[in-house]
Amino acid sequence: MSYTVGGRVNRACTASGSSARADVKSMPVSPNGLSSELLEELAALAAEKVRGEGLPLMGEGGLPPELAQHLMQAALEAQMDEHLAGRAGGRGSRSGGNMRNGYRAKKVMTEVSAVTGQVPRDRLGTFRPRLLPAYARRTGALDDLVLSLTAKGLTSGEIVSHLAQTYGMTPSTGPPS
Repeated sequence: MSYTVGGRVNRACTASGSSARADVKSMPVSPNGLSSELLEELAALAAEKVRGEGLPLMGEGGLPPELAQHLMQAALEAQMDEHLAGRAGGRGSRSGGNMRNGYRAKKVMTEVSAVTGQVPRDRLGTFRPRLLPAYARRTGALDDLVLSLTAKGLTSGEIVSHLAQTYGMTPSTGPPS
């Protein structure tokens, strides 16, 4: 068991006074709450992936899109658990209450690349994920990026070119609806 004190993760001691892992007494934590040990493991995995398999680190098939997809899926599952727990009957009730009812695929453009997530569904159709609202095709951070580029003076053509180069997005040629 661990707890955070002053930006460091401290391991709780067992009854005998020894910590759960004797080699790590306290670890610094990132501003997002990730331990340095986890970040070092991710960095080693990224280095191994680039060196060994010759795959790109960034972009399609890289490590950040895979990590973004995994984190998005975990967040969607947590939101569904919270939704079902808040309803009468709880999770998996056989008395006619609300319960899980499969998944639907949804492709979303993130700051990293296009990510396909499996959005959970419930029997009553009342689950509305906050992370991926209905009809959303991009995350809010990508919208903020476009606003930032516009504020810096880039023309719409330059922004479209940047998004096509960086993220592989192709704009529609029709008029906006």
